Amino acid sequence: MKHAFLFLCAIIVPVALGGALASVSAQSTSPTPDPFTVQLTSTPTSAFSSNVSDISANGRFVVFTSNGDVATVNPNNADGNREIFLADYAQRRIFQITNTRNVAIPVASPSPTPTPSPTPTPSPTASPSPTPTPQPTPADRSKVKIEIDNRTPMISLAPTLVGGVRSYIIVFSSNAPDPKFFDGSDNDTLDADANSEIWIYRVPAVADVDLTLGADLPFQDLSTGAFEPVTVNTPASRAPTPGSANNTPFFADDNREPTISDDGAIIAFISTRNLVPGVGNADFNPELFFYTVASKTTTQATKTQDAVAGVGLIFSTNPMLSSDGSKVAFMSSANLSTNNADNNAEIFTTTFSGGAVGPFFQVTRTLNNIANTNVLSPGRRMSRNGGLIAFESRATDPKANAAPTSGVLGTWVYTVATDTFNEVGTRPPISDFARFPTFTDYDSSLNPATFVFTSFLNFRPNGTFPDSVTTAPEGLNTDNSAEIYVTPLPITSTNTFTRITNITNLLTFGGTRPLASETRKRMTFSLGGAEIGGGNGDGSTEVFYLVAPTVTTQSSAVLSFFTGASNMPVAAATPVPSPIPSPTPTPSPVPGTPSGLAPGEVAIVRSTVALAPSDATSSGASETTRSPALPVELNGVSVSVNGAAAGLYFAGNTSKQINFVMPIGLVPGLGSVAVNVLDAGANTDTLYRGLVQVIFAQPDIFTTTADAGGRAAAINITNPMNRLAEPFSVTSDDGTGTQAPTKLELTVTGLRFAARTEVSVMVGTTNITGDAIISVQPNREMPGFDIITFTLPASLAGAGDVPIQVTFTRGTQQTAVSRPADTAPHITIN
Repeated sequence: MKHAFLFLCAIIVPVALGGALASVSAQSTSPTPDPFTVQLTSTPTSAFSSNVSDISANGRFVVFTSNGDVATVNPNNADGNREIFLADYAQRRIFQITNTRNVAIPVASPSPTPTPSPTPTPSPTASPSPTPTPQPTPADRSKVKIEIDNRTPMISLAPTLVGGVRSYIIVFSSNAPDPKFFDGSDNDTLDADANSEIWIYRVPAVADVDLTLGADLPFQDLSTGAFEPVTVNTPASRAPTPGSANNTPFFADDNREPTISDDGAIIAFISTRNLVPGVGNADFNPELFFYTVASKTTTQATKTQDAVAGVGLIFSTNPMLSSDGSKVAFMSSANLSTNNADNNAEIFTTTFSGGAVGPFFQVTRTLNNIANTNVLSPGRRMSRNGGLIAFESRATDPKANAAPTSGVLGTWVYTVATDTFNEVGTRPPISDFARFPTFTDYDSSLNPATFVFTSFLNFRPNGTFPDSVTTAPEGLNTDNSAEIYVTPLPITSTNTFTRITNITNLLTFGGTRPLASETRKRMTFSLGGAEIGGGNGDGSTEVFYLVAPTVTTQSSAVLSFFTGASNMPVAAATPVPSPIPSPTPTPSPVPGTPSGLAPGEVAIVRSTVALAPSDATSSGASETTRSPALPVELNGVSVSVNGAAAGLYFAGNTSKQINFVMPIGLVPGLGSVAVNVLDAGANTDTLYRGLVQVIFAQPDIFTTTADAGGRAAAINITNPMNRLAEPFSVTSDDGTGTQAPTKLELTVTGLRFAARTEVSVMVGTTNITGDAIISVQPNREMPGFDIITFTLPASLAGAGDVPIQVTFTRGTQQTAVSRPADTAPHITIN
C-alpha cells in the first residue's frame, strides 16, 4: 500500500517537488522544447469563458465561442450572450460572427403608489462619491425567457485555392431566428419552437499569407460574410422554458454537433428531426445526417429506434469527417452492423459518396462494466486521410467484446486499413481527464506523422511514469499542469513523448483541449485557471495560440538584455540554486544597471550574431484593436519568456538585436528566454537561449537619443486640446484662460502594474510624490509604453535644464530607478 501511494505521488507530484529553474541547453530533440504561447482572448472575470472549437489547416483562423465581448473589430457582445468568433492570426484581429440576444422575461410594471406628503427640505449634504463602474457580467439566465445560443463552430480546414483566394466556411448550430442579427424580440412562433438549427457562414475570400513574417495586412472585414441555413425551421421536440432562480432556461437542441470537410463541400451532423421523410425518423431518434453544400441536399445515414421513444438509450453522436467528406467516424449505441446487440456506445465508420451511404463498420467491440467503456471526444479525432482514429477506452483490448476491469481510460490509435489498435504510452493507475487526442504533421497525401493529446500526468519521455517520489523529477510534468504532448506515429512500445507547452499552474488539472493545424508548429487551445504570461490573472477560460518551432540548431551565442526606452544594460541573471533559499527582497540595482525587466516592459535582446534573416519592423500595434497586440512572429523571429510569446517591434540582422515587449502576465523570478530564428531561405531554424530576472517594475524614460542623455518624452497636457512640448512653465493655461499648475505627461516603460502611490518623479533635485502624481497607466495603443501624469510644483519655477528620473518603490520588496542623474534625460523649466 505504501509503495502504491509513493507511485501515485510520483505521477501527481506535490508542489514542493516543483524544482528550481536551471539553465539547460535545449536540443532539437528535447522532451520539453521552448513553447511560444500567446493569449488571444481576455475576458474581465472568471465568470466568462472563451472555448476554442477549430483551427484552419494553415493555422491562420481560429474559430471559438465566447460570452465575453472579445472582438477587436466592432465589439458587440456587452450582453454576455454566447456568440461565435473568428480569430484571424494573420490580421491579428478577432471578428464577432453571430450577433444575438436572449429573449428576456418581461419585467412587470410596478403598482402605482400614493404620492407622499411633502416633507421639509433637508439640510444640504455632501455629494456622495461616484459609484464605481460595475464589472461586466454574463447574461443572467434566471431572467431569460428564451435562451439564444450559438454552438460548436467548425471551419473548413483547407478550401481549394481559386483565383488566388480561399473561401472558408464555418458550420455551427444556433437557435436564433437569424444568427446574423437577432435583437431578442419575442413572438408566438419563437415561444413554441426556438429549436437549434444548423447554419453555415461563408467567410469572405482571403489570399494565402506567410504567417511567419508578421506583416501588417490591409484590413479585411471578415464579419461581412453570408449566412445560410442547412436545416430550416424544423419543429422543436419540446418548447423552450424560461429560467428562474432554481432552473436554467431550456431549448431543444435537436440539430447539433456539425462538422465539415476540408474543402467545405460536405457537412455531417446529428439530428432528432425527420429531415428526410423518404427514409424517416418519425420516432425522433438522434441520427447521423450528411449535407452536400453545393446541391443543398440532405442524406440520412442512420435509421435507429429506441425501445421507448425519447428515452435516449439508442443514439448517435460526435461525427467527424475525412478531408474530402467520403469517410465518417462517429459513436453510436445502435446495432448498426450486427455486432452491438448489447447497445454499448461504440465507434463506427461508414462512407459517403455524395448521395449514397456505405455499409457501417463497427470499430470497437466492447461491453460496459464500471462505466462507459469508450470515449470519442467531440472534434477532429479522425485523421484527414480517414486512416486513423484517436479515442479513449477503458478496455485493454477494444475489439475483444469484453467488459473492462479498470476504471481508468487508456488512449488509443485505431488503424482502419488493418483493423488494429495501439495504446499510447503506459496506462496510468489513476484517471486522467479528457485527453482530446488528435493528429498533425500531415504529408502531401494527408498521412499524419504526429499524435497529439493533453494530460496532467507526469509522463517520462518514454511514456511511462516514475515509480517513486525520488524518481518523480524524471517526468516531464512535475507540477501536474494540463500540458500538451506529442509523440510520433505509428504508435509503438518505444515511442518518445515530448511536452510542447509550459503551463506552470497547479489549479489546472486537465481542461486543455488542443487543436492542431496541419503541423505541430501551430496549435490552439482553451484553458482556465492558468496564467501563461498573457495577463489572465482572474483565471478565466481563454483562447491561446501556440507556436512550436522545429529547431534544427541551437546556438551557444550569449544573449544580453537592455531596457527598451534608454538602452540601460540589465544585470546578467544566473540560475536559481537548488535547494531554493528563503525569499529575500530584490536587491537594489547598481545605478544605471537594472537587476531585471518588468512584465509589459519594452526591452532589447542582443547577441554577437544576427538575430534575424534581415531587418524587419512591425506596425499596427494596439491592445484594443489587435490580438495579439503585436506580432509574435516577425520575419521568422519569435521570442518567449517562460514559454509566453513576446510581442515584437523589431528584429535586426545587422544590428543583432530584437526589440520586444515582456509578456504582461509574467511573475517575478528567473525568466528563461528563448529566441527562435527561422531562415526560410537557408532552411534553418536556430534557437538561442538566455536568462533574465523578472521584477515587479523597472522604470525607463523614453528619450530623443534612445540611450543616455537626450530630451525626455514629456508633454504639457494642462490643456488636453493643446499639447505642448518643452520648455515648460510651472503654470499653464488650462484651456479656459485660467492659469493652473502645469500637468506633464511622461512616457516611460516598465511600470505596467505600478500603483500611483509607488511612483515618484525627481525633477532636478525636487522629488514629486503623493497626490502630485496624478496617474500611472499603460498606453494601450502602444504596447509596452506607460504614461505618468504629474503636476509641476511651483518651487521648480526657473529650474532651467534639469535631469528627470522615475523611482518605483514597493515596500521592502523592491526599489528601482530609471537612469541616474548623470545620464538621465532632461527637460527645461522656465
